[in-house]
Amino acid sequence: MRVLLVMTDVDWYEDAGYADAWVRALEAEGAEVERLARIPADWPVSGPPPGRYDLAIAHVLVEEVVAYAPTFALATLLEAAGVPLLNPVASLVASADKLVTHAVWAAAGLPQPAAWDLAQVRDWPMPGRQMVLKPSLGDGARYIELVGDLDAAHRVEEGWRADEAAGGHRRGTSLLQEWIAEPACARVFATPTTTSLVYEKSRDDGALVTHGTTYPRVHEASPELEQLAQRMVAALGGGLMGVDVLIEPGGRLVALEANAPFGFDVTDPGQGRWVARAALAVAERAAAVAA
Repeated sequence: MRVLLVMTDVDWYEDAGYADAWVRALEAEGAEVERLARIPADWPVSGPPPGRYDLAIAHVLVEEVVAYAPTFALATLLEAAGVPLLNPVASLVASADKLVTHAVWAAAGLPQPAAWDLAQVRDWPMPGRQMVLKPSLGDGARYIELVGDLDAAHRVEEGWRADEAAGGHRRGTSLLQEWIAEPACARVFATPTTTSLVYEKSRDDGALVTHGTTYPRVHEASPELEQLAQRMVAALGGGLMGVDVLIEPGGRLVALEANAPFGFDVTDPGQGRWVARAALAVAERAAAVAA
């Protein structure tokens, strides 16, 4: 099995170690792995080598989708040339923008926190309650805040736009989202038909966001959580994603977000094995269909 890992090689991301973790996990399952960060110089003339890759894993960061960076261009080229992508280009785009993700999941009837485009809101959607303000672009829980009214939300947004104008991260649409207090936040690696173990993220008492990619509690998924995680990926047209599910104190499950590019705990070989096997299974199914 020949796999092409499409991932940026910029210094600020290379040091995270995710590329090495992906390569180790895939090679441990017998795959031959190549890695590219951009379209090779000769491909505009020759095209991608026919039949060379059984699967391309397009690990395209949100910022790269927004900026149409070289990794995203390479993923698009590979898909157009017939190389099976772990997550198709449409799912990369849909999962990169949280506004689009919520709309897709709403159409599919998935339970999720209610969310609104701040620019379209004229009256506070949840009177008497604080709400979460978050950008539709970005990851790692950046820039997420609790706000209590429209004036506060717009003040925060003004700061975002000033930072963007000064060269900071692009935030995209400003989302007002229902605040679910004191939930457990579960990271699950899922395909449309399978799910990994559940990795509950670390969160301090009273904190709005979680932190880190190490997980203090790991357990089997309930049938309800399995089904939700799989539906989250399937609705977006994905092949394998890291999805986040909030578990309310009363037990209700809600879909929070999906990540086509995801990192996993590089100290946990079990995560790497599950992810690699799930990715290679996508390639095997694509080969069976082609045959």
